[in-house]
Amino acid sequence: MMVAIFIYNILLLLLYTFSLSLVFVNYLKEKKSLLLAIICLLSFFILDNVIIYMTEFLAGFADGYNSLFMLVPIVKALILLMNSFCCIWITNSILEEKIKTSQIAILIIMAIWMLSVPMLADSALKVWLFYLPNQLLLFYLGGYCLLQLKSKQLSQTATFYLKAIAVLALISGICILSEDTFVIFNLDQYSSLTLKIFNRNFSEDLFSIVSCLLILRYILKDFSFTQTSSQASSDKSELIDKKICRAFESHYQLTQRETEIFQRLLQQESNQEIADSLYLSIGTVKTHVHNIFIKLEINKRNQINSVYQKFISDFNVKGESQ
Repeated sequence: MMVAIFIYNILLLLLYTFSLSLVFVNYLKEKKSLLLAIICLLSFFILDNVIIYMTEFLAGFADGYNSLFMLVPIVKALILLMNSFCCIWITNSILEEKIKTSQIAILIIMAIWMLSVPMLADSALKVWLFYLPNQLLLFYLGGYCLLQLKSKQLSQTATFYLKAIAVLALISGICILSEDTFVIFNLDQYSSLTLKIFNRNFSEDLFSIVSCLLILRYILKDFSFTQTSSQASSDKSELIDKKICRAFESHYQLTQRETEIFQRLLQQESNQEIADSLYLSIGTVKTHVHNIFIKLEINKRNQINSVYQKFISDFNVKGESQ
């Protein structure tokens, strides 16, 4: 049995560290907020599993850690709070939004709750109440993702990952709460003479494993594809004279985002291709395209190149006259 647990721990750590390494390498290439959030999440996955592993194999460490947990569970509280924060951070990064004030308030309430529960008398109920906010946060996260899917137009990539997070959070919340309830009230012992705590929750492990698989899919498929598309787009953009482009942007009073989309329109990219490459919803892209058409006084895509070529000609004539 102990051999099986040892192998299980090693496999988990290998999965976490492999995923972390891939994300970190890509973060060094392109410092995206989403990648940084994933790095933080995986780091706390590793820390949590190492601590649990030590409680399973080192009796002295387990006794000290469990005693401290019942008195001041600061380490576990920090891990749970950071995991919750990273999950919210990742979700908002996919939505291209900042973390909301209400979400910060939820995390603060969680922290106060988990640091207040230890004041209760030692019992199974005390431990169950300590972990409860973590499961409730998963229910909130799943509901939040579903709400955003209904209320916003998102790219196919963003839609896929938000759906995956919603399903994973809701199912994991139910499973983790159920397992915690059974183990805490039936297997753990919290008497003054005998303190025995099973720190591992296999439903939490399953949540971490599925999260890693989603992360690997993103890095190996969607992020790599985006990087390739961005590189190809960058190569094409080199053909566009930067000086002329800045003059064109100034002349027609295009915003930075409109300029990015305009350059892709010159490359004859579809709205969906633009949305995927810039991590925007299809509705947002259509709005920017409409605004560009108004500023250029055109109503068809095939007129864009003509307007730009005419501007280049006029620009070159002015340059020669100067």
